[in-house]
This record gives sequence, structure tokens and C-alpha cells, in this order.
Amino acid sequence: MQFILDENGDIVDVNEFAARYLGYMRTELIGTSPFALVHPEDRKRVRHRSKWLFLHQPNNIHSLEFRALKKNGEIILIQQNMSQMTSEDGKTLFLISCHHIPSEKKARQLLTGQKKVLEWIAKELPLSDILTEISRTVEEIRPNILCSILLMNDETKKLYHAAAPSLPTDYVETINGMEVKMNAGSCGTAAYQRDLVIVSDVQTSPLWQRYQALARSHGLRACWSIPIFSSTKKVLGTFAMYHREPCEPDTEDMDLIYTFSSLAGLAIEQARMREELQESRQHYQSLFEYNQDAVFSLHLDGTFFAANGAAAQITGYSRHELLSMTLHDLVIGEDWPKTIEAFANTAEGYSRHVDFRIQHKTGTILYLNATSIPIFINKKIIGVSVIAKDVTEREEREERIQQMAYYDPLTGLPNRRLFPELVLAAVKKARENGKMAAVLYMDIDRFKYVNDSLGHSFGDQVLQKTADLIKKCVANSGTVARMGGDEFTVILPNLDHQEQAIDIAQRILRMFQDPVQIDDLELFLTLSIGISLYPQHSENVDALIQYADIAMYEVKQKGKNDYYVFQDDHLKKKLPDLILLGDLHKSIRNRELFIVYQPIIDVKTTKIRAMETLVRWYHPVHGTVPPSEFIPLAEETGFIVSIGEWVIRQACEQHEKWKKIGLPPVRIAVNISVKELQDQHFAKRVEAILSQKQISPEYLELEITESLMIYNEPIILNNLMRMKEIGVRLSIDDFGTGYSSLAYLKRLDVDTVKIDQSFIADCPRSYYGSVITTTIISLAHHLGMNVIAEGVEHLDQFRYLEEKGCQEAQGYLFSRPLHPKEATKLLFQGIRHLY
Repeated sequence: MQFILDENGDIVDVNEFAARYLGYMRTELIGTSPFALVHPEDRKRVRHRSKWLFLHQPNNIHSLEFRALKKNGEIILIQQNMSQMTSEDGKTLFLISCHHIPSEKKARQLLTGQKKVLEWIAKELPLSDILTEISRTVEEIRPNILCSILLMNDETKKLYHAAAPSLPTDYVETINGMEVKMNAGSCGTAAYQRDLVIVSDVQTSPLWQRYQALARSHGLRACWSIPIFSSTKKVLGTFAMYHREPCEPDTEDMDLIYTFSSLAGLAIEQARMREELQESRQHYQSLFEYNQDAVFSLHLDGTFFAANGAAAQITGYSRHELLSMTLHDLVIGEDWPKTIEAFANTAEGYSRHVDFRIQHKTGTILYLNATSIPIFINKKIIGVSVIAKDVTEREEREERIQQMAYYDPLTGLPNRRLFPELVLAAVKKARENGKMAAVLYMDIDRFKYVNDSLGHSFGDQVLQKTADLIKKCVANSGTVARMGGDEFTVILPNLDHQEQAIDIAQRILRMFQDPVQIDDLELFLTLSIGISLYPQHSENVDALIQYADIAMYEVKQKGKNDYYVFQDDHLKKKLPDLILLGDLHKSIRNRELFIVYQPIIDVKTTKIRAMETLVRWYHPVHGTVPPSEFIPLAEETGFIVSIGEWVIRQACEQHEKWKKIGLPPVRIAVNISVKELQDQHFAKRVEAILSQKQISPEYLELEITESLMIYNEPIILNNLMRMKEIGVRLSIDDFGTGYSSLAYLKRLDVDTVKIDQSFIADCPRSYYGSVITTTIISLAHHLGMNVIAEGVEHLDQFRYLEEKGCQEAQGYLFSRPLHPKEATKLLFQGIRHLY
């Protein structure tokens, strides 16, 4: 089929065969656009490609495959060759030669390629050979395509070359080790987004900005890339098809992409399974032979069929001797019932831990700590493996450990862990005898001054002396314990009336009326003592201790150096907080918590760059509860972790809603507490929320208070560093008021510092406020950080910040915190009232 087009792209002549084959008269086609013959789904691509050829390629012949329509609607696959020529009168003409490509030929090529690759996979040929064959097969089917396969490295999370038979070597070496992130070409972006990425022109795509010069130097203009997935949807690598001219994939290209990326995934997964199986075998052999613990393998009848060197060493029997014995021959009689029970449970498919004793070949009794594991072959249990450790020395140390666990090393008194058990025993004894029991809770008044003034070593001597004096007063009437720090407790069992407890308390107070001699120094010490009674105040052990503690603090408030018996009204004072805390735990379920958003604006343009997320609580009875009341309660009890996760989820959902209605993306800033960061699963939960809501991590900014920097805890630092690794932004709130250090700013790669509103309030009138603000802005600029000024309420403050180069600002001058609907409206309208 022959066509001649004029410089406008219209048909000026067509041969008779072409007209007849397509079902037209020649006169019907002359003067019309050839794009009318192109299938509607391919028309945009063909038009774009043809326009590009008209403008840029005057001397070469260019090929293009697409679907064409006959007059009767029949679809045919066509390969078109186009060249440019000049007529005798100097006009530019385009000569097009087309021929029909039988679909069966393409199908045969595809099936042949698939069959060959599958055969290679079945034969377990080297993975590199299989992936190269996949690439060559695609390139044979589509001669204009250059194929590339990259593999994901699970440790570095980067993509590395696996196969690219036709790509230039320099190009392959340069992209080797490509990062998985946005704007890392088609492949890095596809692996990051876990989806197909089509770039029709790399020279105009922002995804290719980093690699445009490289692609241009090698004549690569289009790249379509898809992640290679495992059967569990894990990204194994990427499958890419390059083109030397700008274009989009047609239906056949898409079939090839999906078909051969799936084959690549199958080949990679099979190869890795073989590697893992081989490693597993070697690992098992190493664990068995070189394990320092004894490893026995037993048939279900209890006879040994394998034992490692450690098993022989622990039992004293050689491997040969063990293989002729049974488990019953080793275990001593008293421990046989629990041992055989654990063995029977394991034979049913349950792993068990059990401690038992065996008799060494020399007759010595040894203690073993063992784990029994079922041995499966073809999903059937054929035996049991026992991994055993000699813990004889541990058993001998247990009594010493018990002493360390339940007694205070400084005073020798029972400690906080043992004291509740002592109270429980006293309560039971009092109940049996129809008596009373009392708990005395006391601490040394102003003991902190002793430590601060005279040192901790001297303070320890004071504590020891205090313990001795209290024990002397209590004598045989009860038991003294140290709860920690300068706090001591006493349990008094078998009392007939509360005056006996009061008498002991008064006796202790009188003991400290005289100075306490420590070395050459005389100290006047006083104590505050709280008393609770069984059964008057409670029958619960924890409540009795807590009530005595509450009564002790009542003494502190009344002037110290006295005793006080717990009264119910003490608890009523704490009841409002307790009730509020109970309601707070139900607030999320009852949908009483809600989110408001306060905009953060660009100082230069006044455009909204971010929204800070703030949590509010509307109590059904008490109305709005200020954050200053319920946040400390949530912090104290750890409920802030659940609230924090809920806030992040709500913020991400709102971000997603804004994106769906066409608003440009803005950062979402969320305040994070110490309690949240002390949770080792914090980072994983944030990652899961971002993945579930499909929010790019750079749009989430976590605000941490500057004072948090004093918590030099590995869990906190690991959580923050993990957030930075995945791309979440970090902001230091209230900067300039806490304990921040430049080392932490550098180590955590902080993105933003927020100048505390106390400094902004003084600007620009206060010299010191202005100097501090200017210094923070300058410091942040030199460290490459963004700066946000909080609490901007007046126009002169805003102008001052603009003059000093502060990037962003937040405060009532721009907007109060808004409900989602109001925030959405503001995002559409923008900040209008500043000018």
C-alpha cells in the first residue's frame, strides 16, 4: 500500500491496491487525512509520532506499527515506513509504504519466546542467562525495542543490572545501583510506586531529570518500566523497554511488558528459592554440627537417630553409644513424666520448652533446659529434635539471683517487687485471724538536698542509717522494705486496732528527733508517713499501698514531719482526673476526638505550604476539654500512643481527600510525643499508614519538641532515623526553649526548625527577641533547614520575618485552627487579607 502526503499531512495520492485492500475508491481517500484510517486507540500515538517525524527527521526512513481500520470496520495490524522527499516544483512530500503484519506471526513469536524461557527455567539454567534470553526474545519480537532487567538488592534497596543485551555498556554501568524513589527514571520510580511507569519522552519528563543527559547521549528517548513482582507481591526488580524515539506503548507492547515481566518474576523467584534451599541445607548442617548446644534427633519411639558433638560432650557418651540408647536411658526417673509429656505434645505438632535432669555417664546429675521441635517430612511428623543446654550452673546461681531480685542491695531490705507479696501474706493472715493489717508508706523529707549537697555516696549512708533506725522501731511488729530512692514501707500484720499502727508511726518520728550521726557530721532528718488499713480502706494489696502513698503526700502538703491516716476524701480529690482518663480511653471509639488544621504559609508568596494537625476533644458532658488537660493525662498513662496513631491516620486520610478533589499537595505536620517514640513499633505503624493511604512520605512532617533531645534512647533515635530513611520530614518544635544540640540536628538530618512563639511575640520591638529570632533564622539557613515562625499575630511581625528571610510562618494573623471543611475552603481560596 503506497500513500503520498503533502506537507500538511493530507493524502495527495494513493495506489489502487491500497484503496481496494482497505475497501475504498481512490477518489474517496485523496484529500483526506490518513489518521482516519488509524484505530481510535492508536490514533493519538500515531499522530504524535508522525508530527514529530514531519518536523525533525527529513532524511531517514522510519518505521511504525499500529492498528488500521478497513472501511467495513475490520482491524488489521500494519507496519508503516515513512520517508521525506521533494517534488520537482520544490514542495515537501512524504512517501508512506505500508504492509499488513499477520497477527499469527506475532503470536507465534510470543509463544515460542515464552516456551523457550519456561524450558530454561525448568532446566534451572543460570538466572543471568534466562534474563538475557527474555530480553533478546522481546527485542526479536519488537525490533525497535531495547530491553533491560534490573534486580532489587534487599539490603541496599537499590536496583542493579541483570540483563540488557542491546543497551550501551556505558549507560548500563551508569544506572547500575539506581535508587528506588520518585524521579529516579522510569525504573526507580516504578519500583518505588509499585506500578507501571510510562515515559513517552525522557527529555521532557521530570522523572528523568537526573538522567536526561545520559539518555540523550545514547539516543534513548522513551522508557516504559514495570516492577517485577514475586508471588507474594514483593518487588524483585524492574522490567523496562526503551525506544530510540518518543512514543507510547501500543497494545502489543503492553502484552509484552506484562507477559515477560511475569516470566522474569518467575525465573528470579525460582532462582532465589534454589539459593535459599541450598543455604538452608548448609545452615541446618552448620547448626547441627557446630551448635554449642546439644542437638538430638529421635524417632517417635524415643530412640536416637542423630546426635551432634555437643550432645556427646554433655552426656559423656559417644555418638555411637547414644544411637544405641533411648531418651528414657538418660532422663532421671523423677523428671520422666514431664519429659515424656513434652515429647508427646511435640509428636502432635507442638513445640515445647521443658527443664529436666539427666545422668551423665559418670553418674553426675545435670540440669538441662530443652526445646523440642517436631520433624516434618512431606507434612508428616516422623520424629522430634531436641535442642538442650546445660544449665547446671544457672540452677546453682538461682538462689543468689532470687536474693538480688527481691532484696535491695544497699540496705538488705525487701524491695518494691517483694513488698506486695508481703502485704498479701499479711492480709491473708489478718483475714484468717479476724484481725487488721496496716501499711506505712514514708520518705525522708528534703532528701534531695542531702544528695545534691553531700553527694550520692553520703546519701547512701543516710539511707542505710535510716533503714536501721526504722527496723529498730518496728522490731518484731512487722517488716520494713525499701521501695526505691528515699521511700520506705512497713507492713504491720495481726493488729487489733489502728492505734497500734499510729503508735509505730509516732515511734519512728520520735526516733528522728535526735540528730543522725554520719561520719563526723550530724544531720537532722524528718520523715513523712502515710497509713492505710485493712480492711477499713481496702482488701486489695495494690490499693492499700497506693492509699498509704496518697496519705503520705497529704503529710507533705501539710508541712512534713508527721503521719496521716488515709481518708476517702483523699481519693475524691484525684477522682476527676481518673474519671476524665476513663472517658478519654473511650473518646476515639465514641468519636469525641476531632482534628483541626492551622495553615503554615510561605512568607514570600503567602501561599499555604503546610497544615499543622491539632487534636481536640469535645466531651458529651463537660463540653470542650482543653488539650492542656487531657494531653498530660494521655502522656502519663501511655494512651497518647493510641491517640497519636489515630491523629496520623486522620491527617493522612484528609491529605488523600484534598488530593482527590484536585488541591495541590501540602505538607501535613503532626506533633509527636516522647511516649510515641519510645514505642519500638512506632516507625512501622507510620510506614503502614503511609502505604495504606498511598501518601508520599515527604508530605508528612513529624514535629518533635526540642526538649525531647535529652532522651538519648536508642529506640527513639532508631524511630526518628527510620522516618528519615523513608523520606518523612522532621521538624523541631519550640526551637530555642529546650535542650537541642547541633549534633542531634546533624545526626537526624532535621528538615525544619520552628521558632518558639515567645521569641516572635517580642519582635520586632524587643532587642533580645529580635536578636534570638534572627540568629535562629541564620543558623537554620546555614544548616540548610527550613524555618517556621510560630505565633505570628501582627502584621509588623510578619514584615519583620519577611525582611529577615524566614521561609514560613504560622499564627492567628493568617488563620485560627480550622475544621476540615473550613480548611478545605481556605486551601481553595488562599490567604487573601494580608495585602
